[in-house]
Amino acid sequence: MNPSDYTGCDIDKMQKIDNENYQNRYHDKSVKDYSSDVGKGPENIADLLKTKSSREWIIDSFGARGSCVLLAGETGSGKTSFIYQMAYAISTGNIFLGEITTQKNKVLVVQSDESKNNALDKLELMDIDNPNIYFFFGEDGWDKLNIPKLREVIVKNSFKVVILDSVTTLLTNNGYSMRDPEFATPLYELNDLAGELNIIIICTAHLRKPEGIRNEVFVHDVIGSITQSGAVSDIWGIWIPTKQSYKNHFILKCLGKRNCRKGIIWNLKGDEEDFSFVLKSVGEGELLPSKNQELSFSILNLLNTKNEFKTIREIASETSSNEEHTRRVCKNLFLEKEISRKRDISKGGRPPWKYGPKTFPTCRI
Repeated sequence: MNPSDYTGCDIDKMQKIDNENYQNRYHDKSVKDYSSDVGKGPENIADLLKTKSSREWIIDSFGARGSCVLLAGETGSGKTSFIYQMAYAISTGNIFLGEITTQKNKVLVVQSDESKNNALDKLELMDIDNPNIYFFFGEDGWDKLNIPKLREVIVKNSFKVVILDSVTTLLTNNGYSMRDPEFATPLYELNDLAGELNIIIICTAHLRKPEGIRNEVFVHDVIGSITQSGAVSDIWGIWIPTKQSYKNHFILKCLGKRNCRKGIIWNLKGDEEDFSFVLKSVGEGELLPSKNQELSFSILNLLNTKNEFKTIREIASETSSNEEHTRRVCKNLFLEKEISRKRDISKGGRPPWKYGPKTFPTCRI
């Protein structure tokens, strides 16, 4: 079945039938007792936290190293052009969407949704020509998801960014029904692979056909989202709003869960001539990524210069910034291991956090 042909129907009834078929296929298989097969003892939380790596953005605010990101959109929403532009920005280390910093890395694109000729036409129009970007096409044997083979290719060629367009097509070509419980199993494996190799894997995904006009993308719109949403690190939705604020207006929104903050909205402007996008504005209460970077630098400079711990209110006052924006930036800097924090002295109630420099200079006597 072609994912784009997915139509409205009695989902609950079909899910029940698929679940029964799934149980019938596997009912005679023995259930493994994992509790008696664990190879090592439990680890305490203090030791585990010492092994935790810092959050490292490959595409600032969009995708972090060690994660699998799902980008969901319907046909014509611009998601393929979006990922091509993203791949080019990463391959060169250039600014993405005119606003977002990237880490220069080697990129692999597995293209199963459009033919090689169509892809090359689009890439030529987008003026994308960089030796740091590599392609596999469905017509060359990559029309199905083969994770062991993919892992082999990633390790052998030292790819740090992998883009699958689209994971819906790759999985359905593997024979999975989009309503099968096991539909999300490969996504869990991709997420584990990203964590194991400390890379980022970006998967585009199709949406269910709406019953009426689609005004926004939600998690439940993603094909197979009941299981897919739990399998990946982050989910973004991209769509064309019914009421456009300007010509070629596209909206990109974080739908959750781990690295990007749920509800972030980026208003994009597309270009009909070269299919490129620029980030024109953000949702209410948000900061443009460039402004977010400026605030991060201001906070780092303040804490390292003063060499003392300060509350969010104090930091916001001394950097002339909004307290909520300051709180978000400080949390991110803490997870990125750029700053440290400690509890303030309690004055009744829960004591607030104070943020300070990561290390202190050694005093010489």
